[in-house]
Amino acid sequence: MPVPFEGLLPYAIMTAFFGLAGHGVQFIRYWDNGWKNDRYNLDEFDEKMMQRDFYLTGVKRGQQSDPIAPEEFKTIQQIPQRYWTPYRDQYFVLRERLFRGYVFGDWNWQ
Repeated sequence: MPVPFEGLLPYAIMTAFFGLAGHGVQFIRYWDNGWKNDRYNLDEFDEKMMQRDFYLTGVKRGQQSDPIAPEEFKTIQQIPQRYWTPYRDQYFVLRERLFRGYVFGDWNWQ
């Protein structure tokens, strides 16, 4: 039994908009990350280096080639934005946890 072409048009529109939304989110993440791909599975050393890069350049992915850090780098103190969860009074970075859960299936909220 053939499928009428009128039924295929809504599916084509839905598929196009799902693709547009997915690519739009990917582009916004890419743009927000300094035109670089996202980092994943970061350990403590990577987090410290990203924090140091942010203090030096003002961008998490920025780097500087100067051999001597600026004078204000010695006394800078910035508290990163963290989100609070009522589960066991733990703090976590929401974007990182959601990204790990969706991409790697690692929904460990501890």
